[in-house]
Amino acid sequence: MKLNILDKVLKIYQKYYICPYCLGRMFALLGTDTTNFKRAYSLLLSLTLENHRILLTNKNKENNALLNLRILAENAKFSPARKVLEKEGHEYTQIDSTKTCYLCNNIFLNLQKYVNKAINNTENYEYNTFLCGTSPNSKIINQEDRFKAEFNLLESESFKTHFNREIGKLLSSIINKPPEFENPDILIIYSLDFDEFEVQLLVRSLFIYGRYNKLIRGIPQTRWPCRKCKGKGCDKCNFTGTQYDTSVEQLINPLFIEKSKATGSKFHGAGREDIDVRMLGNGRPFILELKEPKTRNLDLNYIMVELNNTQDGKVQISNLKFSNKKEVIALKAKAENTKKVYLALIEAEEAIEIKEFETKLNLLKKTIENNKIYQRTPNRVSHRRADLIREKYVYKIEGEYITSNLFQFTIETQGGTYIKELISGDDGRTKPSFSEEFGSKLICKELDVIDIKD
Repeated sequence: MKLNILDKVLKIYQKYYICPYCLGRMFALLGTDTTNFKRAYSLLLSLTLENHRILLTNKNKENNALLNLRILAENAKFSPARKVLEKEGHEYTQIDSTKTCYLCNNIFLNLQKYVNKAINNTENYEYNTFLCGTSPNSKIINQEDRFKAEFNLLESESFKTHFNREIGKLLSSIINKPPEFENPDILIIYSLDFDEFEVQLLVRSLFIYGRYNKLIRGIPQTRWPCRKCKGKGCDKCNFTGTQYDTSVEQLINPLFIEKSKATGSKFHGAGREDIDVRMLGNGRPFILELKEPKTRNLDLNYIMVELNNTQDGKVQISNLKFSNKKEVIALKAKAENTKKVYLALIEAEEAIEIKEFETKLNLLKKTIENNKIYQRTPNRVSHRRADLIREKYVYKIEGEYITSNLFQFTIETQGGTYIKELISGDDGRTKPSFSEEFGSKLICKELDVIDIKD
């Protein structure tokens, strides 16, 4: 026989004690605009009212009603049922105060201790939003699954959903911070067993956008592990683990780590320039990811001024603002199609007179400007890059004659173009090239990025 909801509730309490929170959870998909606790109270009160009515009006069913009221008073620990029995002069067994909820072991009756633990663990962190998550022990999940199957409970919600909501509401009311379901500053994860629990924090990284200028040659954008020891430290790298003494990343990141009290950082650049190339002009966009920061509300202008004063002559940063992970993805995606302007000092193997230079420059512009060039992975990076042929555009070329063997070029290209190889030809791996059009071997002596048009 198919039982209605109230019959199921009585069947449950004939065999088990479960707390009101867990009872309400068993029927959570029924009814709206209420809580599991209120839902359970309504069910128990409805049973109490109905059986009280029968007790008063139907002598044939009096014994059955009395039995049901005792189940509610004793097994469900329901106070209104106890008061009905007392009022009508019927005895019942005193409540066993040591009996705990079969489904949660009274977790939902003692939520405050779980909140207190979260508050203690987060007290050293600056955050604006949070979210609670739960990892229940398999014993909790399996016991609840067996319980639902035993009583054919099909309208319930999960233990995790219920706990997260209840703990989140209580915590929010105490710390006065809103939960955030998409990108919380802190994710508070409870590892629950029936008798013990732990709280782990997942702290969202802090992202800061900016632009950097690299004012000296000879340093890479990011930390470069030693080729010999792969970063472990050896005699070749003087046990630093790095190929170069410093990098743009190593000059910028430490101050941000210090101010945010982060555990580490990652530098995301919109492309990168070669080690011997300066980054001038308006600077290269970057996003700094600060991991597990304790301080989030940074004075970015103060940090910018302090860093620029400290690193004067090496790197400078500008345009700082708070960012996010989506902008990191967009930064990487846009880099290849961003127009970049370079200033190149070029040396010719053979002397070229000025009139010949102007003729060759016009031919070069006609052949290459606003046309595709094809670049096979350069020899100098073939050991670490896939051997591909890349199609790139060169948008504009301006040339200036300095001496018969020395010229200066301003070159505007698509991001990701290998400029040195565009000039030299790289033994035919880049076509067309400056050397090919000039009919003379050209070498890039110095190169600067002077503008990134994003």
